[in-house]
Amino acid sequence: MNKHEVYIPILYDSRIPFHQMKEICAGLEEEGVPFQLYQRDEILDFVQLGALAASMSPLQVGIGVDQQGNSCLHHEKLRQAEPYLKDRLINGRRLGKNAARLVKGLPLYFL
Repeated sequence: MNKHEVYIPILYDSRIPFHQMKEICAGLEEEGVPFQLYQRDEILDFVQLGALAASMSPLQVGIGVDQQGNSCLHHEKLRQAEPYLKDRLINGRRLGKNAARLVKGLPLYFL
């Protein structure tokens, strides 16, 4: 696997403006973990989006964001209904940092 294949997918509802996703991206960038953004048109909640993102991820970790700004960090080995972390999009930078830290095996960021 080369470094272009290593990333965390972020699936978000297409009704969320792209600029609102920047904080999640910034958290991942600060930790040095690549990501890819994917808009989804079908109606799924943030937990379903997170589980789907984790199943797509070469790192088994994904992030989902629904149209209400609910977000979660999910791992492929967890049950779909039980994501690793839940948060709000307003705390996106923290969620992005924690996704990266989960992949890197570092302690989570809780401020």
